[in-house]
Amino acid sequence: MNKKTLGILLMTSPYTFQNSHTFYDLCKATLERGYGVKVFLFVDGVNNAKLKQEPDPDRPMNDKLLELASSGVEFQACGLCTSARGFDQRGGDFVQGVEVTGLTEFAEQVGQVDRFITFSL
Repeated sequence: MNKKTLGILLMTSPYTFQNSHTFYDLCKATLERGYGVKVFLFVDGVNNAKLKQEPDPDRPMNDKLLELASSGVEFQACGLCTSARGFDQRGGDFVQGVEVTGLTEFAEQVGQVDRFITFSL
């Protein structure tokens, strides 16, 4: 039997709303239950993967994403969204494990998961 996979679209930035923290907790719980997780960072969601975040007193969200990527979560970031925010199109401004792709890859990702949820405004 194939491992079930949860797909997530994260559209909000890391420190404006609780979404990113809830997203992190959901990913951890999903992994602990043996499921796979595929994430697409879209619009301001790409800011979660930005290197060198220094929120005080919070643990930086980029550290949390790196932890999740190291645990097997697959991350893709929208190329147009990264470009619009001044990030490197090759992913050099993001934590390791985040691939800059496009909406075609996002559509493929949606077709590969068993359930799909969105974190937005």
